[in-house]
Amino acid sequence: MKITKLSLIALLSSASMLFAQSNEDRSRAQRIDSTNRAQGVPQTGTSSNSGSTSVAKSDTGAQRPVKLNKSGISTYLGYDVKMVYRSNPLASAGKLKQLATGVWTHTFFGGAGLGVFDFGDSVVTPYIGGSWTSNEYTETNLQGFDYYSTGAYAVLLAQYSNGWSARAGVSYASDRSAKYKTEDYSEIYPSVGIMKAYSISSDTTAIFDASFGKHDAESFVLPFNGATNDQLSNWDASLSYGLRHKYGKLTLSPKVSTTYKMYDDGLNKDRDDWVNSASLIIDYPLVSDVKASLLATYTNRDSSGTDQNYDYKSWDGGIGINVSTRF
Repeated sequence: MKITKLSLIALLSSASMLFAQSNEDRSRAQRIDSTNRAQGVPQTGTSSNSGSTSVAKSDTGAQRPVKLNKSGISTYLGYDVKMVYRSNPLASAGKLKQLATGVWTHTFFGGAGLGVFDFGDSVVTPYIGGSWTSNEYTETNLQGFDYYSTGAYAVLLAQYSNGWSARAGVSYASDRSAKYKTEDYSEIYPSVGIMKAYSISSDTTAIFDASFGKHDAESFVLPFNGATNDQLSNWDASLSYGLRHKYGKLTLSPKVSTTYKMYDDGLNKDRDDWVNSASLIIDYPLVSDVKASLLATYTNRDSSGTDQNYDYKSWDGGIGINVSTRF
C-alpha cells in the first residue's frame, strides 16, 4: 500500500512538473514570436548632442555619414542601458492585465562606415556593425525568460542631394536563453529600403522610411501539431514617419510605424500580421557623448489566417542612458 501511495505521489508530482514546463515553454514561444528585433540601419546626420537637427552634407549636397576621418572611414562604439516597464512581456491576448514587469537591457554596440564614394549627385558608403544585449526581467516569475540578443549587419547606403537615400543589405539576429543556454531564435534578414529626411524648420527634421525584406528564421517551437522550426520565417514591409525636434537642450523624437508580415511555414501557413506602434523618445545631453532618455512605446498586433490568437497590445515606458563615441 505504501508503494502504491508513493507511486501515486511521484506520478502526480511528475505530471505537475510536466504541466508547469509545458506552460513555460508555451510562454517562451510567445515571447520569441512577439519580440521586435531592431534591424541594423547606418546612422547619418549630426550627433544628437550637437544641438542641431540638420544633416551633414557632402560636396555634392548629399547627406553624408557623421564625422568622417580623412581616410573616409568612420567608426562608432557605445553602451546603452535602459529600465523599462512592460505591460505585456509575453504578448498575451486580451486586456492589459498580464504579468507586467520591469525589464533591464544592457547593450554594447559598434560599427563602421568603410569609405565614401562620390557618384555625381550621390555618395555611397558600405557599413558594417554589430551589437550584444542582455534582457533581464525584474518580475521573479519571469526571470526564466531572460535572454541575450546578438545582432550584426552589412549595408550599402546611397545618399542623394535631394534628401533621399536608398539601402540594401543583410542582417543577422540571434536570441539565446539565459536559463537553458540554448539558441531560441536566429534569422538572416536581407532587405532593401528608402529614406527621406527633410527640414520642416530650423529646429525640426522629418524622416520617412520604407523597407521590404525576408526573415529567414529558425526558432524554438513546441514539438507537436505540425510545428516546424522555420514557422516564424516571413516577408515583411514597413513604413514609418518620425520627427526630431530641438527644444532647448532637449531632443523630442515622436514616431509612428506600421509593418505587414506574411507567413507561409508550419503552423503559421497563411498567417498575416499587422503590427502598429507609436513611440516618443526625449533625449537630454548630460556631457559630451552621454545622454539620458525618457522612452514610451505603444504596440498593437492584429493577426489573422490561423486558429491561434496572436493578437496583443503592450505599453513600454522607461528611462535610459546612452554613451557613444565616434572616431
